[in-house]
Amino acid sequence: MAFVDLDDFLARARLRLDPVEGRERLPEGGDIEYLDAEGITNIRQAAVLVGLIPRESGPTALLTHRPDTMPTHAGQVAFPGGKVDPADADEIEAALREAEEEVGVVPDTVQLIARGAPYITGTAFRIVPVVGVLPADFVAKPDPTEVADVFETPLSFLMSAKNHQKRTGHWRGQTRHYFEMPYEGHRIWGVTAGIIRALYERLYEPEEETEA
Repeated sequence: MAFVDLDDFLARARLRLDPVEGRERLPEGGDIEYLDAEGITNIRQAAVLVGLIPRESGPTALLTHRPDTMPTHAGQVAFPGGKVDPADADEIEAALREAEEEVGVVPDTVQLIARGAPYITGTAFRIVPVVGVLPADFVAKPDPTEVADVFETPLSFLMSAKNHQKRTGHWRGQTRHYFEMPYEGHRIWGVTAGIIRALYERLYEPEEETEA
C-alpha cells in the first residue's frame, strides 16, 4: 500500500507507532553497531520533530540544513530537534522546544500524533522522532545560529520507496549502508533518511509485503 493522503498517514501513525504518552513499545533502530562499548555507555537522549504541514498542494515535511559549524552532522539535512535538556519533561517537550528555537514553531499549535521508534546514531545519540501536524499557514522563522536553511519536502515523496536510494560508504574504518533521498538539490541522507525510512517501513511496508 502506497501513500494515499495525510489523513491515512496519520491514522497509520496512531495505530502503528508509539502513542504520545505512555511507555515505548517500538524496538530501537539505527546505527548502534557502529558504537564501541564507551559509545554505548555514553549515549545521549535527543528528539526531533517530524513536522507535517497540510499545504493546499499536499502535505509536506519541514526540514532544515544544519550549519557547517555544528560539532556533529554539520551541513546535513535534519528535522528540527536536538538533545534532551535536564529541564525538559520528556522527548516530546525537547522536540517542541528545539523546533521553536530553530524555526519558530509555536508548541501549542502543534497537533501531536505519535512517536516513532528511537534511532541510535553512530555519534551516540538516541533520537526519538515526534510526529506532529503544524498549522496549514505555518511560516518558518529560522534562527541563523541554529539553522542554515529551511525547506519542505512532499510527504508523498518521502513515503515512496522508489525515492529511497541505497548507498554504501566507509566511516570510521567500517563499510556502511545507508539511504539517500535527493530532492530538488537537497541531499536527504544519514540519520534523517534513516528516520524517514524507518517510518515508511513501519507504516507501509508490511502491507506491501503482504500484497506481494
